[in-house]
Amino acid sequence: MSSFMRKFLYFTLAFLMIIDFYLIFNAGNPNSLLRYLIKDTGYDVTVTVFVSIIIAVISLFMMGGSNQNTIKKMLERNDQHISELKNQNRSDEEIAESFLKELGAVKGLSHFILKKRVLRYLSKRK
Repeated sequence: MSSFMRKFLYFTLAFLMIIDFYLIFNAGNPNSLLRYLIKDTGYDVTVTVFVSIIIAVISLFMMGGSNQNTIKKMLERNDQHISELKNQNRSDEEIAESFLKELGAVKGLSHFILKKRVLRYLSKRK
């Protein structure tokens, strides 16, 4: 993702969060600024939920892209060390566990997800 796109998404995310914050605390208010767009107060909660879902999707999109790239960059930086471990006949599983141990990833969901990503990288590396 380009630097411009990332900055644009951050700005959009901040703007939508401000709007969502306003909508949450003014839902059902007959004097809300939302009345200029939608006259009926019955749609306030629907609009608020819709804006919240958009915020969640943008956040997940930004988070998903950055996590994968970071792990991949770290593995690429350690390519020489990975080659040395491969020359010592270490399996991909052992290399992945060693990498996660150095990261300090504890057992759990994050450990499982990171291990899958590392193993996927190592399998493509051959």
